[in-house]
Amino acid sequence: MILRVILALLIAVHSSCQEHGAFKVFRVLPTTNQQLLQMIRLFETADTDRADFWHAPSVVNGTVDIMVAPEHTDQFRQYLEKHGYTFQVAIDDLHKLLIEKEGNLSTHSNDDAFFLKRLHDDVGFHSRLRMGEYYSYSVLSTWLERIAENMPDIAKLIKVGTTIEGRDILGLKFGKDTPDKKIVVIDAGIHAREWAAIHTASYFINLIVNGREEDPQIQNYLDNIVLYIIPVLNPDGYEYTRTDKTNPRARMWRKSRSPKACAFDGVRNSCCMGVDLNRNFDFRFSEIGASRYPCSEIYHGPSAFSEPESKAYSQFLTSLKGRLEAYITLHSYSQLWIYSYSHRKFTYAPDIEETRRVAAKAVQELGRMYGTKYRHGTGPEIIYAFSGGSTDWAKETLKIKYSYTIELRPGYEGIIEWNGFVLDKNQLIPTAKETWAGVTVVLDEVTNQWKSSRVRESELSRLRQEKCSDRLPGCAYWLQSSPNICRFSQSTMVRDCAKTCNLCHMIAV
Repeated sequence: MILRVILALLIAVHSSCQEHGAFKVFRVLPTTNQQLLQMIRLFETADTDRADFWHAPSVVNGTVDIMVAPEHTDQFRQYLEKHGYTFQVAIDDLHKLLIEKEGNLSTHSNDDAFFLKRLHDDVGFHSRLRMGEYYSYSVLSTWLERIAENMPDIAKLIKVGTTIEGRDILGLKFGKDTPDKKIVVIDAGIHAREWAAIHTASYFINLIVNGREEDPQIQNYLDNIVLYIIPVLNPDGYEYTRTDKTNPRARMWRKSRSPKACAFDGVRNSCCMGVDLNRNFDFRFSEIGASRYPCSEIYHGPSAFSEPESKAYSQFLTSLKGRLEAYITLHSYSQLWIYSYSHRKFTYAPDIEETRRVAAKAVQELGRMYGTKYRHGTGPEIIYAFSGGSTDWAKETLKIKYSYTIELRPGYEGIIEWNGFVLDKNQLIPTAKETWAGVTVVLDEVTNQWKSSRVRESELSRLRQEKCSDRLPGCAYWLQSSPNICRFSQSTMVRDCAKTCNLCHMIAV
């Protein structure tokens, strides 16, 4: 009944404002269990066009950030006051803020002649995509293609799959691949509005391209691991957020652009587009922190991997199973380093100590650059419980050693200079730089472990060669008499005729 009252309040008044009216972001503080449960229920059922949760409810006395449409702000404020919520308006006019912070950002049209000319005229290939800007998916795709064309020795264009609207999901594969090397995958942009994450992944690519010849750390990665970076997992959603960049309803779109689905939400039969792709993976699907209502921003879809984007990505990751040592997905915002599992508190993977150790080290390294404070833990420990996420699925299904979700700047505590998803332009490069510092901790772990394994294997090979001999004198005769004896009686021949049978590599040391 309480939920119906809330929803009724949010849809009671017809829109009387223009599309670019005073969208506001409320910062709400539930101080009782009852208030928290009300907020959680609203989070799971609210129509995104009316109440869009930027930071979800998780614990009593934990902040909740909610963007409310102009036609519903008065009713929402009255509800909060009536039920005794502590709150403040964190952003008074989101449209105005978008104009101020992003309205003048270079966006680069699809046929960015200047950008393409720079690529053509450069002597020696360097990435000329200026960082600190947001680019269209078309420009980003062209950039990835040109990198692959000009650096075939260390970069290869990969296609993960195709979106519901027919866009290719593209990325780059870096490094000199050999079957024994470990793989690291980094992605961003599974949530369309998280532009800072997409910029950060692009910054990583830019850094690798321009540092490949002079930066010993990057050279080390290119020589010793294989690194995939997919900067935009949800191209359809991302392009939709750019259709009207200062319109909060467009700019703050989170989901994919899958066709409309309908469901009764307790008040009416509602139909909306899109699926939250990071609730669509087959890990505890629909169990918690996801919604069955299509108009919710956390709508999990009709079934696990129902969406072409998540299905294709799961197949891509699965194809790397056995070599995939680390998986990192970039999000915003909250300044968190999250590891598995996130569906229930105090539920961990068997290798939690190692996972936690590397996360703590990464957060510490990230903070060295500018003093930015990150927290690390599972979802329920530091943000909220949710299921159907990509990192939990990867950890459980693919047994990836290091599987992390990184929530970038800004934090969610405090109110000074806080703009949520609208990260100030002058913070884009610092955010990317400090995140790279944290990510290198994971890359170093994978690289060093692979190097150590090679050293160990080299030493074992040396010891096997030293021990390799024929224990019995008749080995050559037996092999001549029975050419298949080494294969059919392998264990015996390793013991007695290892040298003659070329089975030295199987000697136990």
